[in-house]
Amino acid sequence: MNKKIYVSDEDKMMQDKTLTWGQSSVIKKPLSEYDTVKNILIKHDVLHKDIDQLDGEELMQDLYTHFQEEMPYGTQKARTGDPDEYIYDKLEDMGLPLGEQQL
Repeated sequence: MNKKIYVSDEDKMMQDKTLTWGQSSVIKKPLSEYDTVKNILIKHDVLHKDIDQLDGEELMQDLYTHFQEEMPYGTQKARTGDPDEYIYDKLEDMGLPLGEQQL
């Protein structure tokens, strides 16, 4: 049995990818967590607002959905912690440019 050895998962994806007419051969890498959260904040036009101004229902739902897997169950259900506080803490830990004005 011949077993192929790939240098990385990306190499394997390139080998397994069969393209049809008009498709690009470029495989996009997944965004980092920082970039994903930054895109959520940009989507809701709150990237440069102070953290205490982040209170839109749709914004908080999108952020909750993003952080839900790593959030402790008790915090998800607001029994042992506040989900909003958890989200705010994560945003501060990530070092996003909250409250900074664009120059």
